[in-house]
Amino acid sequence: MDDRLIHGQVIEGWLKHFKINHVIIANDKVAQNPLQKMIYASTLPPGTEISILTIADFISSFRSDRYKKDYVLVLLESVDDLYAIKTMINDDIYVNIGCVACREHKIEVSNTVFLNPDEIKKICEIRQNHEVFIHKVAWEPSVEIRNFNNILEGNL
Repeated sequence: MDDRLIHGQVIEGWLKHFKINHVIIANDKVAQNPLQKMIYASTLPPGTEISILTIADFISSFRSDRYKKDYVLVLLESVDDLYAIKTMINDDIYVNIGCVACREHKIEVSNTVFLNPDEIKKICEIRQNHEVFIHKVAWEPSVEIRNFNNILEGNL
């Protein structure tokens, strides 16, 4: 999850490091905006397929066997989008929060992740059943999110 979706760290870090051959952007706004779709599609290296889907279309298509042969990177823009697909998460899926910009009423969770209390509660709920990490680029160490409730209680 990264509120910027496709950017340099995704292309240079994640795609190249893991030899990703299929990127899925699951985002309602982008899926309905032809200009944004064209811009995102033009940023990927040759040979990398892109699918830009609404959250509902992503859920229905990802449950099929369509992507089994691909190395897939799914990009979500927000905690709300991640929360919407939480029932799809299993042990084969690495959940990573890359960057969520600092905005008003957000709490600093790491130097690249700022979340509001509602978003923190949603991550805590997902965390009850699945590992969730903060990881900027593939070659840097990741940080497992163990207990965001301490952040909400002010016990950093």
